[in-house]
Amino acid sequence: MRARAMALAFTVAAAAGSSPALADGTGEEIKVGDPAPLFTLPVYNAEAQKRAMFSLDGLVGADADEPGVKAVLLSFFATFCGPCKREMPYLEKLQEEFHDQGLRVVMVSIDRDEAAAAKIDALAKQNKVSFPILKDRFNFLARRYLGETAPLPSVFIVSRDGMVRELSRGYGKDASTFLRASVQKALGLTPESKGPIVAAPRKT
Repeated sequence: MRARAMALAFTVAAAAGSSPALADGTGEEIKVGDPAPLFTLPVYNAEAQKRAMFSLDGLVGADADEPGVKAVLLSFFATFCGPCKREMPYLEKLQEEFHDQGLRVVMVSIDRDEAAAAKIDALAKQNKVSFPILKDRFNFLARRYLGETAPLPSVFIVSRDGMVRELSRGYGKDASTFLRASVQKALGLTPESKGPIVAAPRKT
């Protein structure tokens, strides 16, 4: 294990699928069927999103105001997490493919250092990210969703009524296969026999 608690308030294993430990030990683990904690956070890629803040209750729950949204895929990640970075193009592909069927993708960065902003900007441009990437520098939201400890990446799928319908913590399996199946289930779609998502090649 490599300690980053001083800078990041997490202790992170170098291996893929490592489990950060929240510094203050607060929070309870969310389960399928629980209400998703609502939140408002600043947006890293604010210029591309044309907004400085993002609120989950604009998409789900009693006060949701964006028509057509059926599910939100919420992914917690960090720039020091290799699987998280590999997941990003898959999430963009899901956003493109299922947007018209009601999916919205949101990523939440738990990075605490200022240098992370440049790394996130580079990742967003490299992967041509069209969804919002949010800033949780003090990990207030992470504590609510991840509990005391949780591996990265962690994904939650929240339905229009504001309930957690699917979740996966620190998966080591192929994200391109199981994320598609989870999204289709949340959207009420019949699973297709398309196989894994293949992310489009990125121009350099």
